[in-house]
Amino acid sequence: MFDAFPYDSWLTPDGALNEEIAEFWTYGGGGSTGTWILTVLGFAVMLVSFWGFVILENRKLTHQADRLKASGALDRPAAG
Repeated sequence: MFDAFPYDSWLTPDGALNEEIAEFWTYGGGGSTGTWILTVLGFAVMLVSFWGFVILENRKLTHQADRLKASGALDRPAAG
């Protein structure tokens, strides 16, 4: 079988990750300032998108409830 991805060259003889590969990160190595900035930005984007989702769903539910109220679908039938 042909294996074109060189996993073995990523490891040192003792099996640890080669430092050249471990530091291959555009914004710095693990735990660097760039990594923390991207982590915080990612978390902020996640919170904003979650907030937007909740607002969107609330608008849709409110609109549907208003339509149901206007159609009389939520009125109780007369007891009799």
